Amino acid sequence: MATCRGLSGGAALLALPALLLTVAPVFGQEEEEDRTIRACEQLGNADLEVGIDGIVRDEESRIPLPGATVLIRYEAEREMATPEDVTVEADENGRYQVCGLVAFREVRVRARYRSQRGKERKVDLDRPRRVELEVDLGDAAFLVFSVVAAENLQPVAGAEIDFSPLPISGVTDSLGRVGFRTVPPGSYGLHVEHIAFAPLDTEINVLTDQTAELRVELNTRAIALAPIEVRVTGRDPYLLTSGFYDRRGDMEDGYFATFPEIDNYIHLGQVFQFKRELSIKYRRRQLILLNGRPANRLGITVRNLRELKFNTVRGIEAYRCSDAPPEILNQVPNTMMLSDCNLIAIWTR
Repeated sequence: MATCRGLSGGAALLALPALLLTVAPVFGQEEEEDRTIRACEQLGNADLEVGIDGIVRDEESRIPLPGATVLIRYEAEREMATPEDVTVEADENGRYQVCGLVAFREVRVRARYRSQRGKERKVDLDRPRRVELEVDLGDAAFLVFSVVAAENLQPVAGAEIDFSPLPISGVTDSLGRVGFRTVPPGSYGLHVEHIAFAPLDTEINVLTDQTAELRVELNTRAIALAPIEVRVTGRDPYLLTSGFYDRRGDMEDGYFATFPEIDNYIHLGQVFQFKRELSIKYRRRQLILLNGRPANRLGITVRNLRELKFNTVRGIEAYRCSDAPPEILNQVPNTMMLSDCNLIAIWTR
């Protein structure tokens, strides 16, 4: 488990130019064009000029990119002067708008975020346009935060975690955990806050296609702390958020295995054949859950386990139904008989 510590004072939000306008939610193409016309009429001649607006996102995660730069370049045409390039910055929601563009001209629009440039879009300015732009920041990361009290390492539920300047946030659950599945790679300000603790502000570097588990320690009073430390662990974030590792550590009787521990088998059915804990020989029935749901409702039984792709299995846990923890039993319909049976939970990608 890695420890996340920080210094007081987070990174400031990006400053936005005065020309940027607040963009309303998207409803339809015609309504968006009408809105753009109304906004641009306040700044120029709508008969001779048009506007462009839209939003800049990360290509994979689809997360808006605040402060992204949008460059608009006119195509050169014979016997016509080429207007100067236009540059505008997106606001805190990744939205941008520019008015006063020369009508009935062809332009190329491209977004840049930090050092990364997006794909160029060709646009005909025969009317106001909504142009969505993307920047490929790389494969998104999967981060799991575990927030604890520094004095006793007890989980802190209800702690708020925010990334800056990205519009990404989350609240820890009863175990003090919260996961973020699609975080674009880059450097961000991290703000952690809870009413009973001093807020924590620090910086975090997110790597491309990173899977990491981080621990955040909150103090009851504000003190200066060391910078954040991030360590990639071998624990599967999906199994972590599902409580797999907690049950593995707490339960005395039962069988628990991650995919690396059963990878020597050929298929999932073979695991059931050779592992006594998963066999039906010493118990009458088996209740199989797939990602927390009764597997028989998804067409999966002991007999056709071979059809389940083995390389998608992330973990298996098994114990007597009578010993099953509450968070597992909550997923089982009341109509199912839980006496004299084994409960087997399979977690897949």
